[in-house]
Amino acid sequence: MDKKLIIEKTKDLYSAYAENMKGIYGGGNTIEEAKASINTSIKLYEKHNNLKQQDYEITFKIITTSHQ
Repeated sequence: MDKKLIIEKTKDLYSAYAENMKGIYGGGNTIEEAKASINTSIKLYEKHNNLKQQDYEITFKIITTSHQ
């Protein structure tokens, strides 16, 4: 299963969400913190929904916007 994750720079931090999985969110002060946060969300989602751990590729898309 391919998980597509979006990381966006907001005014205060980086927010992250899964493009093709409902309820998967994360965030942090840096891109690396946002990646770690959303990876934790995915692991918890899989654990609490009794999903088998599968080999999959995570694709990150970084979006930066200017906030004035």
